[in-house]
Amino acid sequence: MTAESFPEWLTADFFKSCLESDKENFGGITVTSHELECAVAPGNNYGSNIIRANIRYKKPNEQTAEHTISLILKAPLSGDLVVVQQMGDVLHQLYRNEMKYYCEFISETYKLLKHDVVPKHYKSPNSLCVVMEDLSVSGFKMVDRSKLLDFDHCKLFTEASAKLHALGIAVHRINPELIESFGTESVVVNEKLKMSMPNSLVCMAAYLEDKPDYKKQYQVIREASENDVFWTIYKNMLDDCKSKALRTITQDDPWCTNMMFRYDDSGRAAGIKILDFQCIKLNYPLLEFVMFLVSAANMEVREHRLNDLYKIYCDSLNGNLAELGCPEKLSIEELETEIAHLSPITLLWVCGLPITLTDSAAEMEEYISVRFSFESVKDSRFYKTTYTGLYFDMYYPNILDVYDKLGVYDYISENVREIKSKV
Repeated sequence: MTAESFPEWLTADFFKSCLESDKENFGGITVTSHELECAVAPGNNYGSNIIRANIRYKKPNEQTAEHTISLILKAPLSGDLVVVQQMGDVLHQLYRNEMKYYCEFISETYKLLKHDVVPKHYKSPNSLCVVMEDLSVSGFKMVDRSKLLDFDHCKLFTEASAKLHALGIAVHRINPELIESFGTESVVVNEKLKMSMPNSLVCMAAYLEDKPDYKKQYQVIREASENDVFWTIYKNMLDDCKSKALRTITQDDPWCTNMMFRYDDSGRAAGIKILDFQCIKLNYPLLEFVMFLVSAANMEVREHRLNDLYKIYCDSLNGNLAELGCPEKLSIEELETEIAHLSPITLLWVCGLPITLTDSAAEMEEYISVRFSFESVKDSRFYKTTYTGLYFDMYYPNILDVYDKLGVYDYISENVREIKSKV
């Protein structure tokens, strides 16, 4: 993003309004200057313009002393982008959802339980732009999305996410209208997912076609990608999740760049803030937990520490629910059974993980707008930029082995046969 492309409405008056919404620290301030810069590298965010604003201001009755503060803004994407032209109304709803999440839901949670799981937010004059503290000032860092997360990082997210899930359940009890206003799904988003979902499977099948050690995975993924079979399997899973007693609002996009970590003197991860709540929805919390494990955990965690994280999630969720006076509870046996039934979301995110690992920004416009064919997919810009590169080659195809041991392909294969038998 060039300096000229920053939104014109990011003025001194805009930042004055934001800072004065923090009643404890500001009132009647004068913004003397502000500088804008891109806050994340290409490929780390696809839904917003992430901008850092370095602001200088004076407080009332201070003639010479100046103060400084750094804020992070999630501004709407430029209207000339293809993704905005195709999904503008959907994106605007996502932007408004995130604003509501911070200003209404998080404000409600503070009344129930003291926590610092998410960044501090400021009231924004623009209903499509979220304004937050700059966590880097407090020592928080974004991890390298390509290297994925070790056990310490995963443990921090699992505990923090479980706390937010418990808070969502508690707020739902006292303010169901707020929680249910976030909705459960979007028709337009589902139509785009119906396009991109088979694209992910087609790409993975094409990649595995010439790998003799992965004939099983290739066959299952290839068959599932045809004639919207996997879409049917996926929708059946979601419909089943809607009947679960355990429901809360979930972030629904828990990949590595949507969290930041603070480290102790030894370099060990010691604190976390969860970011990005544009996709927030009323959902089954284990869906998000599975998404996280597939999209963010490194190989050591996937191969050896999943059971540890299962226990940590149950203990954290149950402990927070008890503290909040909620009777709901999740046993480790229930969790393990449910994760097996969530194999469709596991496979979807396994096939989508190359987008996270890409060396540069993926060609997302092609991915969501063009239906790939198995015969020509390797010629697509998306495949060429996503299914090659240092980190993709490091993890694939070996990463697929983990999910064979967990029975994911057997589960999908059984469902494929069942659907085909009814045709």
